[in-house]
Amino acid sequence: MIIVFGSNVLDLFFQQADLPPKDKALFIDNHVEAPGGKGANQAIAAARAGSEVRFYGALGEGGHGRQMYKNLAQNNIDISGVRFFDMPSGLATIFVDERDGTHRIVVSQGANLMAKEDFVPDKVLNEETILLVQGELDIKETEKLIKRVKNKGGKTVMNFAPAIQSLSEDLLHNLDVIILNEYEAEAVGNQYSMDVSDKNMLAQELNKRFELTTIITLGPRGAITATKNKLFETPALSIKAIDTVGAGDAFTGYICAALDRKETIENAVYEANIAGSITCTKIGAQTALPYKEDVMEIKKSAKI
Repeated sequence: MIIVFGSNVLDLFFQQADLPPKDKALFIDNHVEAPGGKGANQAIAAARAGSEVRFYGALGEGGHGRQMYKNLAQNNIDISGVRFFDMPSGLATIFVDERDGTHRIVVSQGANLMAKEDFVPDKVLNEETILLVQGELDIKETEKLIKRVKNKGGKTVMNFAPAIQSLSEDLLHNLDVIILNEYEAEAVGNQYSMDVSDKNMLAQELNKRFELTTIITLGPRGAITATKNKLFETPALSIKAIDTVGAGDAFTGYICAALDRKETIENAVYEANIAGSITCTKIGAQTALPYKEDVMEIKKSAKI
């Protein structure tokens, strides 16, 4: 079973590359409103990949919070660990560049700041638990939960996104797997005075120093993975990206689902790369996350 301790955010998407100048207004035809947040996105990705998922986090009492709560339930996620607070839910404004699918995001954390590690009871933690966390919640709460899961014999996975907080050595030593994009990898490497210019060497150094499987995603170039015994590269699908929002979440959710099925790390990254690539071909975060059958169909026919 996968336990996600993470964020819920309502996403507002604007297909607009450039913001208006100061004191000017810009009018566009439409926007898209959809549930998001890295925690929720990754939980849904893992559920669509076939895993049993429990979500722990915080939402506001307003309509947006209830909307996101219902959305998690509709995606077959156990939501008994979600708590409500008398404050706004998290909100993200996302500007997508139609030319290449890249994006800029402004996030208001809202109720996510109220999420605590003790929302997760000891009774759900055991050797079969896979804990999945990100960088959006209070890092101290996240670190305490990671340690609890390790003490119970479970597996711990972190997608350090966004990389806006520092990761302690204890946290890193208690992780089994860390998933980073190029910029997040550089943030961790710089924190520990590592050479970040060569991502292969950086992945190996993180693996060696903290004894954790290190995966660095490289966008259209796929991903590199460093384990105790090997370093390997996994290419991405050849696609035209429409919107890269959610690709990392699809990748992370599918990694955890594959590990939940006791797949090898090589196979986990292979499936995750397919899932992330598919996500880039659609608009939105959760709306673009693929289902297991979509990934398996490509896996059978594609050579990536």
